[in-house]
Amino acid sequence: MLKKLIYILSIALIFIVIIGEKNFENIEITEETALLPETEGAQAEVSEEPAPKRITFAQKLAAGERATIVFLGDYVTSADSLPDGNPNHVALLANWFDEKYPNQVEVVNAGMNANTIAHMKDRVASDVLNHDPDLVVISAGLNDALGGWKIPVADYEKSYRLVVEEIIASGETEVLIRTPNPTLSIKENINMLPYISASRKLADKDGVHFFDFYQVMADEVHAKKIPQKELMQNVMHPNTKGQAYLFDKFKVYLTMELLEQQ
Repeated sequence: MLKKLIYILSIALIFIVIIGEKNFENIEITEETALLPETEGAQAEVSEEPAPKRITFAQKLAAGERATIVFLGDYVTSADSLPDGNPNHVALLANWFDEKYPNQVEVVNAGMNANTIAHMKDRVASDVLNHDPDLVVISAGLNDALGGWKIPVADYEKSYRLVVEEIIASGETEVLIRTPNPTLSIKENINMLPYISASRKLADKDGVHFFDFYQVMADEVHAKKIPQKELMQNVMHPNTKGQAYLFDKFKVYLTMELLEQQ
């Protein structure tokens, strides 16, 4: 009796398997049925997870958090850019930040006399990234275009790009490119224009701001709103009044274009 029962069950099992295989061949694999429920749920969970949002320099200030800004540049930026000992635009901006955002902003001046963008590239790690900045302001071009080195535009653009990429790759750091001031020489200004154009192209990268101080000052000189000779200590470099003018225009840019992006 037991043997007969086992035989009947075996026959029934074989029949069920055969019927199941035939039905499986008729199942249509669709986009909905291609994923198992567990896999589909996991995929939805991953796709719905928002990407981390970067906290900007402006947002930190608005939230009352501490932030660091580093100025990387040449003689115009350097702390000793005025022979009379008066504060240059970086020092004036530091005072302005302290008044507007008390005890929030650390300003580091990494300007150095006679620097090209290639010189700045060699000291990004030591003079900029060591300070863990939230914002880096870069100004280069006077020495590259007009100094003793006469760096080709292509080399200038390549070095500038490497500087920007190294800073951005370091973490949550924004970059602000500031163009140089116009000189008192029309010929030298013409020579400098391709360098300014190259730096402007770099500003198309994500996280790079652009303050075209050259154009701001040139427009006001041409409109005779300011007497340029009264703002220069020599053909290339601003004097005390010129540095104060740069500070004022930079302050306007920061207020209108960068700090309002919160």
